Amino acid sequence: MNRLWFRITVSFSLLTFTLLVFLWFFVASVSENAFKQMTGEHLYENAQLVAQLIETSDLEGGSEDLQERIALFREPVSMRFTIIGTDGEVLADSENAPGTMENHGERPEVQEVLEENQEFGESIRFSETEETEMMYVASPIYNAEGIINGIIRTSYPLHNIEDTMVVFWRGLAVFLAIILLIAAVAASILARSITRPVSDIIGVTKRLSGKDYSSRVHTKVSGEIGELAASVNDLATNLQNQMRALHENEQQLSTILSNMVSGVMLINQEGRILMINSAMEKFLGQHNQYIVGHDYRDVEDNLGLREGIAAVFRENEKLQKEITAGEMTKKVFDAHFGPYYGNGWKQRGVIIVLHDITDIKRLENMRSDFVANVSHELKTPITSVKGFSETLLSGEVTDEETRRSFLQIIYDESERIDRLIRDLLHLSRIENKVSPLNVQDVDLVKLIHTITNTMTKAISEKNLEVTLPPSTETVTIEGDPDRLNQILLNLIANAITYTGEGGSIRVSIEITSSNVRISVSDTGIGIPEEYIPRVFERFYRVDKARSRNSGGTGLGLAIVKHLVESHKGKIELDSVEGEGTTFTVIFPLVQ
Repeated sequence: MNRLWFRITVSFSLLTFTLLVFLWFFVASVSENAFKQMTGEHLYENAQLVAQLIETSDLEGGSEDLQERIALFREPVSMRFTIIGTDGEVLADSENAPGTMENHGERPEVQEVLEENQEFGESIRFSETEETEMMYVASPIYNAEGIINGIIRTSYPLHNIEDTMVVFWRGLAVFLAIILLIAAVAASILARSITRPVSDIIGVTKRLSGKDYSSRVHTKVSGEIGELAASVNDLATNLQNQMRALHENEQQLSTILSNMVSGVMLINQEGRILMINSAMEKFLGQHNQYIVGHDYRDVEDNLGLREGIAAVFRENEKLQKEITAGEMTKKVFDAHFGPYYGNGWKQRGVIIVLHDITDIKRLENMRSDFVANVSHELKTPITSVKGFSETLLSGEVTDEETRRSFLQIIYDESERIDRLIRDLLHLSRIENKVSPLNVQDVDLVKLIHTITNTMTKAISEKNLEVTLPPSTETVTIEGDPDRLNQILLNLIANAITYTGEGGSIRVSIEITSSNVRISVSDTGIGIPEEYIPRVFERFYRVDKARSRNSGGTGLGLAIVKHLVESHKGKIELDSVEGEGTTFTVIFPLVQ
């Protein structure tokens, strides 16, 4: 902006200087012409004055008195006077002797008077007598009859005029130089007043281009520059508002993308990955810095996305497929590939959205397994009921003891079907929270002893060693007594069922500031590590033959898990195959 100020100042100064130079030449020319004109008029006036003082007889006689009289005018007026006859002969001269001077009849100023009958004659030429440039003015001398009797010529050296003009030009030059200096200072001040706000405006626009949208023009100016400053401020305000809105939208979009459970990836037309969200990072198993900015063909592809991306680039159409990844986790994804477009519906890249449907697939498998298990659990007793019923109806069984045995089997299988249906209905009610908790204060120690007493026979038959919390202790929590009874009954019954003869069972209680931990440990057959994650699934049995022989429905632990969760608790399992199993239930003291 300093260069603009300098250019304005120099340009204005040069323009002023050019105008002053023209003015100087014009004034000098006019002044010189005016001075010459004034000199000519002065010469003419002096010629007229001298002509009046000269007598006609002096002209006719050419006496020496004429020369003497002319010589008297030399000093006072600093002019040269010459009396010329009508024949051109010099009669008298204030500077030189007339006899030494040549005939002046051919002089231009003399001819203008004598031949052209003008009132006066004037010319400027070099004088060989004076050896300088001279101005000559000739005026006629009339006799009493009005006839030209002679000519009086006055002359003045031009170097005197030039000396005077040099002094005048110097004064004029000094005056114009002062004007030029004043004009340059004024131009500088004016340029400053113009460029300062313009410089501020340029500074603001640079800061705006540098994304500093809070910058404003604070210079107070009027006119068009003031309007420009106001427009820039309005532009900055609008940009700030728009960028704030864009930033908020970007933040919202970023928040939405980062919190999406679906993975999102954006790829530009050159194949470079522009963006991924945190879910996609998790699915790909790589950090953002190793993915964003890289070509999708160079990034490790553990999900098999390259083929779908290439297909969208090639065919410019949407694509959907199911992807299974991971040897251990067996993750399943519903992958959607589609093009995204810019202005004019020109394809700008590919967008990929991955939905993790592993849980959905697992639920579908569980549902299929559930239907298959229910069908299987119902098929066995129903087959038995049907078979023995047909045998009885055929009348082939005549022995009363055999008939009674068949009827007992039919009854037992019916009971088994009834238990299965009741357990299913009970589990459904728990899952759907149809029956709310009947919260009361429950003494856990008393409840454990009561449950164990009901199983004395089974414990004695296997000669099991059972360790319980001392009956003298009291541990009270808030809960539904019936459901807590069902939880502990299932866990203790399972421990008895899967513990071999002569084994041991231990039930312990540990209290913390807010929770109570109830552990049921046994020295039974244990559970293989790979089966532990599925123990709480419906109908899942580690030892299917033994479970069915024990009369179980396969829903006990599933019911226990849901009953524990309904009390805002959690259940943990620790088991070693061949050594034993420990179930730990954690309940809050207060619901």
